[in-house]
Amino acid sequence: MLSRVFSATLIGLQPVLIEVEVDTTQGIPSFVLIGLPSKSVDEAKERVTAALTNCGIRIRSKRTVVNLAPADLQKKGSGLELAIAVGLLKMYGEIHIETDKTLFFGELSLDGQLKPIRGALTLVLSAKEFGFSRVVLPVANSEEVSFINGIEIVAISSLAEFIELSKGDKIWPKLKSKRIDLESATTNGSEQWQAILGQTQAKRALTIAIAGGHNIHLVGPPGTGKSMLAKAAAELQPPLSETEAIAATQIHSVAGLINNKIISERPFRSPHHSTSTVGLIGGGSNLLPGEISLAHTGILFLDELPEFSRSALESLRQPLESGEVTITRAVGTATYPANFALIAASNPCPCGFWGTHKPCTCTPPVRQRYTRKLSGPLLDRIDLHVRVEAVKTRTLANGILNNDNSVELVRNSILEARQLQSERLGGTNFRTNGDLDGTSARKMCLATSEGRDILTKAAERLRLSARGYFKTLKVAQTIADLEGSKIIESKHITEALQYRAEI
Repeated sequence: MLSRVFSATLIGLQPVLIEVEVDTTQGIPSFVLIGLPSKSVDEAKERVTAALTNCGIRIRSKRTVVNLAPADLQKKGSGLELAIAVGLLKMYGEIHIETDKTLFFGELSLDGQLKPIRGALTLVLSAKEFGFSRVVLPVANSEEVSFINGIEIVAISSLAEFIELSKGDKIWPKLKSKRIDLESATTNGSEQWQAILGQTQAKRALTIAIAGGHNIHLVGPPGTGKSMLAKAAAELQPPLSETEAIAATQIHSVAGLINNKIISERPFRSPHHSTSTVGLIGGGSNLLPGEISLAHTGILFLDELPEFSRSALESLRQPLESGEVTITRAVGTATYPANFALIAASNPCPCGFWGTHKPCTCTPPVRQRYTRKLSGPLLDRIDLHVRVEAVKTRTLANGILNNDNSVELVRNSILEARQLQSERLGGTNFRTNGDLDGTSARKMCLATSEGRDILTKAAERLRLSARGYFKTLKVAQTIADLEGSKIIESKHITEALQYRAEI
């Protein structure tokens, strides 16, 4: 008897409805899985068979065919195993329940226990879009999807539990919906920001970058605290909104990097400079998200920027501009969001001391090869360029902290600036000043006539590109927001221009 059960799989973040058809035919007893299954899906035959046997279900000695439709799409992952097992149970006549309005997700162990799957949040959200009224998934994924309304979610721990629920009169364990708790989320870091001595200009630039969602490049000799500044900047990030938390969780869930929870803090990703282009951008045989997507809504910190491969750095150009990345490989195409704030750090030369009081051991050709890895188009996409000088020994010895620069004071000023941006950008697709394109920046970033004249003359003298011109204008708008000014004044333009100078 033919049985039909439904499940779904993901190509990137794009859900695809899978129809699981199970039937028996005359022939040598076997278990055949068709419909372009990958190696991991094809291995499901052994796991499903063992799970059914260990749950007391007798495997019939017939030729059993399982078809995964659509047949022209390769199926990957282990999330289809529960659906295949339910299809077999229906065909055997072991259960008699209606499954046309239910999606089944789950990986089976040999004893029938259900293991968590990747992308559970996106799959459950897609079930609502597909018009299904119920989802059955592993209890290990329950916390991740517990806030979703409008669909019945049944979380079970094993195939045996599902069989018992399907045969008896017991009430199915429906998951109770609860709100996302973002208020109790702790901030990243441990008050590192206030503990950093000196570096007033760098801290000011990072405050502007976080407030406006701008990209920033820190350049200075080794030991000046560039990495510490970048990590401490994570303390300044404003809390996630519910929409941002869901978006971040979806990406981390697809990558298999969450443990049954909602992402409640803005991500801070810091990949090593040996990271490949695929690791940074995403891709591979499974089209998984890369570091730039895992940093979505948060910070991507690239330390030792010139040490990254040229191809990896150049691949950042399009995501920095559009806020998303489209990965096309032979196995398919996937689009991931990648709206992050880039914090990059580099030395002025390979030895690190060019332009400082210490003698530089690098020859001009060596320095040129080192800096040439950072192309003009890439640097033009970075809003703020800051020189980080060495802190004076006397400052370190005295160890006097500036309470005016405490984490709470700076964070509050950032929150107030973000609130002004939210009011100004309401009704648009932009979240921060850094997200604005040139046309929107010209309309929304209002400056005094004196400020416009200063920017125009400076852009001509510095030979700024059109992108550089508008990035300066957007940085000036953020500076004005930090001061609570509704219009960009000449002093805001002047400060913003300092961060476009050659370093």
